[in-house]
Amino acid sequence: MPSLCKFFSLKLRRVLTVAVCLIAATGSLRAHSSAAEMTVATKALLKVLTPAQQNQALLSFDDKERTHWIYVPSQRQGLPLKELSDKQRPFIQSLLKTALSQSGYLKAESIRELENILKVIEAGQGKSPRDAELYYLTIFGVPADKGTWGWRWEGHHLSLNFTIINGDIVSATPLFMGNNPGSVTEAQSNGNQLQMLNQEDTLGLALIQSLTPEQRTVAIISEKAPADITNKNQEKLERVSNQQGIALSDLSPEQKYKVGRIIAEYVGRTREEFALGEMIAISATAENKIFFAWAGGTEAGQGHYYRIEGPSFFFELDNTQNNANHVHTVWRDRRNDFGYDPLAEHLKKAHGK
Repeated sequence: MPSLCKFFSLKLRRVLTVAVCLIAATGSLRAHSSAAEMTVATKALLKVLTPAQQNQALLSFDDKERTHWIYVPSQRQGLPLKELSDKQRPFIQSLLKTALSQSGYLKAESIRELENILKVIEAGQGKSPRDAELYYLTIFGVPADKGTWGWRWEGHHLSLNFTIINGDIVSATPLFMGNNPGSVTEAQSNGNQLQMLNQEDTLGLALIQSLTPEQRTVAIISEKAPADITNKNQEKLERVSNQQGIALSDLSPEQKYKVGRIIAEYVGRTREEFALGEMIAISATAENKIFFAWAGGTEAGQGHYYRIEGPSFFFELDNTQNNANHVHTVWRDRRNDFGYDPLAEHLKKAHGK
């Protein structure tokens, strides 16, 4: 979709233009906004739930649970898939498809299906019971065309958080996806091809391997990778970070393109129209304000970690557990996680708060 390319700043056009056009090419943009479809899908879902299930799924928008996200096995507030009937379950899938791209939806479902594989691999010896149906829907506020509300779909290795204000999706972060095992053999998956997080991982390895020795001395911030993503499940990220690593302005055009591919992979998990808006916003960032940092080994099979960050965005991957076969990834927005900045602006304009 070349017409969209004109929106990109000159400084980052080489980095993100092709990546954005690839996102646009994954499917034609639908006439109806994803926010409107999301509202319709949520209302339809609520109609097929029993009163008891509705009470379980619904919390107030101001409930502290809205910003309490977690990606490990845990007891969660909300309505688990386990308690939905066969007739009700398709409504969950319809809702997810209003928020995620085709590839994002396949990743989310594959991550959930991994629980069945882990259950077999661990044979009951793991720390937590594995159950592909312990994924919870929680709706915050009342879904409305012009209202303020949000929802979450969450379980082990998956946390999807969406905030809607006045009919617009203002936030799709934090967006966490992980997988264990990272590489699934054909025998483990009963011959099924599971699409997971190999792109996020292999693109990062390709980038670090493309750096010159001089560039690596700047980009590699530690010879040992951290055991997990560094911010874990913090409610909010600090606005200003140490900005460790190598600046985008110090990379070659080919290396900059690799950075753009990684960013597109994370942002492209969401619906195309939302993803394009996010990529356009990211492209306005000055190249000397975007940093790539690496820790750990630089070959496949070695524990490693990377992050790409700017003043507002933060992408992070850690692959250290289970002999570097256990991936955690997250996309955070320092301004818009859980819709913080848009919500503050809305309250100021609408209510003088």
